[in-house]
Amino acid sequence: MKRIKAATVMSQGLVVLKTWLGNLSAGTGLLVLLAGAMIWLVLDITFQGAMREQRTWMMLAFGVLLLVAAARYVTRIERVHAIVENYAQRLGIPLPAFDRCNSIDRLQQRLERLSEEVIAENYALEYQARHDNLTNLPNRSLFLERFESELQSAHDSNASVALFIMDLDRFKEVNDTLGHHIGDRLLQEVGRRLLSVLRRTDTVARLGGDEFAVLLPGADRDHAKLICRKIATALEQPIKVENLRLRAGISIGIALCPDHGQDANLLMRFADVAMYEAKRKQKGFAFYAAGRDNKSISRLGLSSELKEAIEQDQLILDYQPMVDISSGRIFCAEALVRWNHPQYGLVPPEEFIPSAEQTGVIRPLTLWVIDRALAQVSSWSKIGIDLSISINLSVRSLQDRQLPAQVQRLVMLHNADPSRVILEITESAIMSDPLTARRVMRRLSSMGFQLSVDDFGTGYSSLAYLKQLPVDEIKIDKSFVTQMDRDENDAVIVRATIDLAHNLGLKVVAEGVESTDVWDLLEMLGCDTAQGYFIRKPQGPRELADWICSREWKQERWVTPLKLAK
Repeated sequence: MKRIKAATVMSQGLVVLKTWLGNLSAGTGLLVLLAGAMIWLVLDITFQGAMREQRTWMMLAFGVLLLVAAARYVTRIERVHAIVENYAQRLGIPLPAFDRCNSIDRLQQRLERLSEEVIAENYALEYQARHDNLTNLPNRSLFLERFESELQSAHDSNASVALFIMDLDRFKEVNDTLGHHIGDRLLQEVGRRLLSVLRRTDTVARLGGDEFAVLLPGADRDHAKLICRKIATALEQPIKVENLRLRAGISIGIALCPDHGQDANLLMRFADVAMYEAKRKQKGFAFYAAGRDNKSISRLGLSSELKEAIEQDQLILDYQPMVDISSGRIFCAEALVRWNHPQYGLVPPEEFIPSAEQTGVIRPLTLWVIDRALAQVSSWSKIGIDLSISINLSVRSLQDRQLPAQVQRLVMLHNADPSRVILEITESAIMSDPLTARRVMRRLSSMGFQLSVDDFGTGYSSLAYLKQLPVDEIKIDKSFVTQMDRDENDAVIVRATIDLAHNLGLKVVAEGVESTDVWDLLEMLGCDTAQGYFIRKPQGPRELADWICSREWKQERWVTPLKLAK
């Protein structure tokens, strides 16, 4: 901002100097002639009675003084020319020669050009200081300025204002997998699509990274919902970047004035809390609720408590059964970690796994999950329940070259069969560091573990690439499965994925099965395994064992799966 103020003062000074020189150059010649004539006349009258020789010397002295003054005047003009030229070069502004003009006119025209360029530079600097250079949207500074103004206007007119804080879902995977230049193109297109659904009176800004904000003057709760749906619709269409088709999911947190407050910073924080709530529940958008705020703020310290929680055995594992569609046999259960926090109750994994990856606690957490899951398989086996176990590995785990040896020690400790352990790996984990991932996966596969690619279809890899990896199965993401009986596009994607995977010798698991129609459709398409609420929600090991051993299970044998889900 200091540079902008300095440029403003300089431009004002140049305008004043330009005006003065313009007035000077217009009558310079006439003024010099008149002044010379008057001085000559005065001298002639003064020395009229003097001797002719004295008069000649006086006139000669006057002429010399006049020439010295003129030379000094020209020297100063040239010095000003040099100063202007030097200043223009420092600013990178080319100045024209104006060869046909005299020195004064040329200086005036150069100053005019220089002042115009400095004013333009001033505007450019001010624009850059208040706008994001990637998307050309207002930045945080300008957005807060407009927000303060709108809040004042709303207070004076008793109107409402809606604030959106938005964050792209899984944007880090785009940067890590495809490169930052692809991520930049994605952000630019998201900015354009946001502008396309807003009014001219609304403001959309990029606050930094993949975080955007929207200001809706006069918007109430219903109008805010409408805009959220428009934004979701605008981002549903794939974004084409260099022959790639990317989907930009977004989570939106909403705070309202005056419902939630009238302070800009407070409302920004409230909208941010709501945005993380929307991201956690994967529901697109959420309004701020005071009850969630204290919990969200208090949970900021969870990452520092996680290591202690592992040592104090505060973590628990729930299990969700997986069913072979052709036979109806439950052959596997996926282990899902939960944190039974003494203060906050059950904390879902999406609230502590990311911080565990950043702080390095993910290694002991992963080993704890594998250790407890293998112990549970052994315990089930003793009561006649023969199940394989499926365990999720994070991005950091797949980049840990010591992981295979550590997992092998746990398998030997529990006398488990590695072939009964399925390790689930997300596409983003494979693509973020393909070389290391391939080495770790090959070691795990050679030790007898089965490998599964989780959330398939949401990342940016391909079946052709997976052919190079020791993968045994893929899990189609639930976003394609849950509504495939109603969405023809989802059904086409699932069918194509099943056919291609089978041609590559891979098994296919469909997660997110929540209805009979979806089950029947998957059976018709030849899918191997189903997982979802239609079969059973995740539950504790004892509850799952009781359900499997129940009289109903023994009688029905999965002839009608829906009855077992009751």
